Amino acid sequence: MQGSRSSISVRFQRGPTRYVPLKRIAVGGMAEVWRGEAIFEGGDRHPIAIKRVLPQLVSDPHYRALFEDECRLGKRLRHPNIVRVFDGRTVQGAFIMIMELVDGAPLKSILDRAQARTAGMPVATALHIARQLARALGYAHTVTDETGKPMGVIHRDVSPHNLLLDRRGYVKLADFGLADASVHQTSPTEGMVGGKLGYLAPEIIAQQPSTTSIDLFATGIVLWEMLCGRRLFQGADDGATVRAVFRCEVPPPSSMMRRIPREVDALVLRMLAKDPAARPRTCDALAYELDQLIAKLDPKVSDNDVGLIVKLHLAAEPPPAQVSAEALVELFAQEMEAFVEGQGADAGAAPLDPSMFGR
Repeated sequence: MQGSRSSISVRFQRGPTRYVPLKRIAVGGMAEVWRGEAIFEGGDRHPIAIKRVLPQLVSDPHYRALFEDECRLGKRLRHPNIVRVFDGRTVQGAFIMIMELVDGAPLKSILDRAQARTAGMPVATALHIARQLARALGYAHTVTDETGKPMGVIHRDVSPHNLLLDRRGYVKLADFGLADASVHQTSPTEGMVGGKLGYLAPEIIAQQPSTTSIDLFATGIVLWEMLCGRRLFQGADDGATVRAVFRCEVPPPSSMMRRIPREVDALVLRMLAKDPAARPRTCDALAYELDQLIAKLDPKVSDNDVGLIVKLHLAAEPPPAQVSAEALVELFAQEMEAFVEGQGADAGAAPLDPSMFGR
């Protein structure tokens, strides 16, 4: 296998930019994500993530269009707390995205372990993560197109699943696949509820128009769960979860963890107000409030505190199952050979520069 991969790598280097799949690292309902490398003409290599529509969905025009919308939006978003999308291509009929690789873990896996012990995250660290998320959303909500017109972005799927933490402590918001944006060419299917049920806002359940406040509400849920070490609205089944979201009965975090200061309670409960008008006005305003609260409680908290949690989490992870993925790697590599011959439609992306692969 190593010899085969090396020969493919050599062939990929013939063009200005080539992508090599190495290992499948995640599979979702719509797409899979691979760890890979970008290889440049001068020989520079940079780790990347390769996301593609699942093979069984390739022929579905709706899923393909959603994926293209996500790529189109992702290439316009440039913020240190948002996962970068570098490129989008069609390979043998399948659409792939080339993205920043976050070397760490999703917040969900960290919270799952904490919730098994009903253990909350350190207060200042949780506030810092929420602040970084609020900054990402504040940027996304106000980003403009090349003419200066607001793009009307609403993420619609803010949750621990889509918040990635890397070993250096950087916080990265991912997966704009369900987002609203003016650059989208696909309209949501009628009656479709975007996002995970336990992270929806009450106004979505009430079928009221969505605003950026639904992302702020979801940020409040994430913060409450980091602080309290348990799920907020999760019920015994989907129906129970939806009813809990609609009732929106939120206990103060300090009622779950006595170490949580009352001023943290006050902000979290405002974020999770059932009436959107009672919440902080914008995610930028929320980030400012979090700045003030952190400055009062622990001004020294930083990315290093997040990185420590990530490293401890990864050190405690059981070793991965020894399941060979060589056949999958080989198959994907063969599909991507279309690049070597200069085939495959380019989704409007310019050749990449190695300097793009920074933070």
